Amino acid sequence: MKLRVLDILKKLAGGLAPFQNLVLISLAAWATHIVLRILLLFRSNPYGFPFVSKPDWFIFHAVCIDFMWITNTLVVFLILGGIVYRFAASNETAKKIVARTVPVLYGIFHSAILLLTLLDNETQRFLGGHLTFGLVDTYKDTSSIVVFYDYVANDLSVPYLQFVVLALMLPLTYGVYKLLCKWYRPTDGFYIKKSVIAMLVFYIASYSYVYFIWTGSSRMDKLRPVVSLIYNDLFGAKKAPGLTEAELSAYRTAYQNLWQQVEGDSNWTFSDAKEGNALPLYRIPSAELVNSEKLATQREMKPNFILVLMESERGLNTGYMNSQIQPSPTPFMDSLAAHSHVWMRMHTSGVPTTGGVLSTHIGIPHHSHLQQATDLAHITIPSFVSVLTENGYSTHYMSAADPAWDNLGVWMAKWYTAQHYNRNREDDSTFMDNAIEYVRDTLAKEGKPFLATLMTRSNHYPFNFAAGMTDEEKNRPLQERINVTMGYADRQLGRFIRAIENEEWYKNTYVIVMADHGFPLGENGVSTMSGGGYSNISWIPFFIHGKGLDAVRDTTTAAQIDIAPTVLELAGLAVPNIFMGHNLLRGCSTGLSLGSYSGGYAAIGLNGYRFIARFPAMQETHLFADSDLRQENELTGKLQDEEGRSIETYLGATLDTLLKISDYTLERGL
Repeated sequence: MKLRVLDILKKLAGGLAPFQNLVLISLAAWATHIVLRILLLFRSNPYGFPFVSKPDWFIFHAVCIDFMWITNTLVVFLILGGIVYRFAASNETAKKIVARTVPVLYGIFHSAILLLTLLDNETQRFLGGHLTFGLVDTYKDTSSIVVFYDYVANDLSVPYLQFVVLALMLPLTYGVYKLLCKWYRPTDGFYIKKSVIAMLVFYIASYSYVYFIWTGSSRMDKLRPVVSLIYNDLFGAKKAPGLTEAELSAYRTAYQNLWQQVEGDSNWTFSDAKEGNALPLYRIPSAELVNSEKLATQREMKPNFILVLMESERGLNTGYMNSQIQPSPTPFMDSLAAHSHVWMRMHTSGVPTTGGVLSTHIGIPHHSHLQQATDLAHITIPSFVSVLTENGYSTHYMSAADPAWDNLGVWMAKWYTAQHYNRNREDDSTFMDNAIEYVRDTLAKEGKPFLATLMTRSNHYPFNFAAGMTDEEKNRPLQERINVTMGYADRQLGRFIRAIENEEWYKNTYVIVMADHGFPLGENGVSTMSGGGYSNISWIPFFIHGKGLDAVRDTTTAAQIDIAPTVLELAGLAVPNIFMGHNLLRGCSTGLSLGSYSGGYAAIGLNGYRFIARFPAMQETHLFADSDLRQENELTGKLQDEEGRSIETYLGATLDTLLKISDYTLERGL
């Protein structure tokens, strides 16, 4: 049996003999890609900040990913070359031409990919996103070339290094190739077979490492090779057709009418054109609103804001939101909520963290089919933070988790005065210690109003990150373990608030506590983040504590897209914007929640119902009463509206309208 296997391997190796140089070209190209990855991950961006905070967490994945796609490409060229070579078997001259041409074409292919990879790397360093057709379309005019040169000249890492790498990487690849040719001398008829076997072993090891041993979708997205980007742009299932003028007009009218209906007043006017671009979400405030006494009073106060984003904080496990869970895992949050304006029906507008955090900032739900944090990093989209920054606020984003991990750091750099992350402060305890010190001893003494956004980490899947967890607690089922980590995060939140609540400036501070998203733990038959848009993942805590806000338990349907206009209301600012959400303090009980979640799910809450569906085909639909927050009573197919249509039909059409118009806006920005 052993001899038979060896015979097969030798026969296979012999069949590859005419194209054995392709293996050496592959190894040489891989070596250069490793150099490019090191120059990307271990350098700072052009602005002097680390491209990633943990390059050691990225480099091994990068090496494996590059090896796999290069090997896949090698196999394709070998198969195609073998087919052509077989057709030319009767002609020795033709065989020689094929044997020479295929390696040349393969070398040209890798040369082109290396050039594009360098450009993609620099695009990521400069803009935060990959080089895609969408980005090229955005920056296609010639002025971008001048800007690129200026950026290279002023790169705070190593100026002009890009040009040095551009000049040397192809000669380096060729040099490595020639060394490999000298190293591998023919001995037994096929000198490359051991390398082929070694490559096969390493390919299996790489695949296992990347997809099973140490996974991470955000990291994988950041490390996508150029060949994958090109393939996805050309053939990927994520590619969706654009809107025709007629469709855009219809969606715009339907959206604007619905927004005004939910808003309930005439303080805002939609303006469909700004600087020559069609912007269906763009609206401007009335003079009466801008000059209103209410907003003037808030502006004069110059209040501070502390926004705490609690990682994976489920409404289902938050004491004040779900009295069925005893004892409450969140006693401090419960006590603070008792003296705050609480929205009991708040839903996340995006999943996972990038979706929830970005939706909270920009007032628009996450894109329905793109990885927004990476794919749209080149798009200019304002946030409530950028408005505060432009109006004199000192704005700071503090995260216990690495914002570079999922490309959030790129977005925060657009809006905030500064970001704060340290890999030695990833536990919520040490993170909060630093946040207390910085807010109390630095921000509060700058002489200007401030926004401090705090992103926690300890309550993250698999819910064993909380410091001091016992082995017994770590071995509990997930459904119980999350109570331990939520309790830990709650105690750290309590320490933070108690450390600053007696400061004089705290009396002029609004504390906003909310989650980025929930987490499915088997409810509704779902236990994965991409398994649906049920309340286990969408229903989250949200309340605002501060001057002038009564203790209220508000049952208005709300979503993270409402945070941006609500915060600006408290700051006394009414500015032109593209927020799809509504100011939750406007005194209107009508609300709308909207979200787009990983796995292709979307949800809308409107007119007393919450509708969930696979988007865009509207498959696998579910309908619940908006008050059924644990979603225990399915209403799908049981109700009709006044016109005899099923409720699902109306809500499905509305959901389609809102997400189509929001996707359109996200892809174009301001």
